Amino acid sequence: MDARKITVCVDGWTKKNLANSFLGISACFFDSNRNSNKAHHVVLSIAQLPFPHTGITIAECMETCLSEWQISSDKVLIVVSDNGSNMIKAIKILAENADKARSDNDHDDDYEEVVSDTEMEDELEEVGQDPEVSDDEVCEPETVHYRRMVCMAHSLQLVIKKAYTHYNTVLTKARFLVGKIRKSGMAVQKLHLKCGKTVFSDNATRWNSTFNMIKRLLALRADVNELLTELRIDSLTIIEWDRLTELCSLLEPFAAQTNILQSDSKSLSYAVPAVFDLDCHLQSFNQNRTVAKLMLSDLRQRFSCILQPDAPNFNPVPAASCLLDPTVAAVMRAPELSPLLEAAKTFILTEVCRDRFNKIASLLVHF
Repeated sequence: MDARKITVCVDGWTKKNLANSFLGISACFFDSNRNSNKAHHVVLSIAQLPFPHTGITIAECMETCLSEWQISSDKVLIVVSDNGSNMIKAIKILAENADKARSDNDHDDDYEEVVSDTEMEDELEEVGQDPEVSDDEVCEPETVHYRRMVCMAHSLQLVIKKAYTHYNTVLTKARFLVGKIRKSGMAVQKLHLKCGKTVFSDNATRWNSTFNMIKRLLALRADVNELLTELRIDSLTIIEWDRLTELCSLLEPFAAQTNILQSDSKSLSYAVPAVFDLDCHLQSFNQNRTVAKLMLSDLRQRFSCILQPDAPNFNPVPAASCLLDPTVAAVMRAPELSPLLEAAKTFILTEVCRDRFNKIASLLVHF
């Protein structure tokens, strides 16, 4: 694969009744050979994952896949996964293995440099370079192998769950009414004749489905109330409809950002603006301050890894990506994000230095 840097995405799922489990691995990258200046998203592997789904098992599966595609650890910019402990451990194992392999190679290179030191001096003199320049004066920037990044859309859904707890009663009743309508062919037909639409049911594994259920129910409120009266089923009370409207207003920005962040391949630069936008939304949401504060605290904690440079697991790639994207770079000029801006600049400069080092090293190999 000729891409300079690759983002690897990994996710697992299990069929019903635990019959089989699979691990999907995909890659996002710019392919310089295609001359399209567009990001590409390709599936690298869909492999059956044996039980138990430990970090070691997942790491072995990922190493096999990357090896088959000849993707070295230096090419992997980040690895995107959910927050499962087995996924976190798998990526940690990959990083440790890559660091160990690099360390072994460095020891081999040191030996070769010692035995050929005189020859190298002669060659440098021939091409007009100073043979007294030591290796310590030209050091390769440190490489972080398999830098992990949380799945943004998945993490946002975990923040949303804070709200579900506080609106559980009205959500349970809304699901009951939607289920009653959808399970009756006559009810679905009557509702469709009234408004040309029907209600949605939510699904625990489908992002934004609860928001979509609520939004459609509110849009069809008058027709649903009329239908439930005909079916002699109690509808929501006025207070419950108001609670549902409140929840819809709270979740709508999360649904919009989730749709952006789960787009096919060019969403990394929107990670910081998305969290920043949701942070502002929760700070200004006055309809239910208690829930908004809980969600705000959880949001900041979950995404400290991309917003707080002093966080132990800080990842500068999203901030750097945002800074380099002219459509959203202005976000980085916010005063409160000045430490993040500096971290992004440092990361970009480090990457540039590494590229230059690699080019110089490749030239010296031919001397």
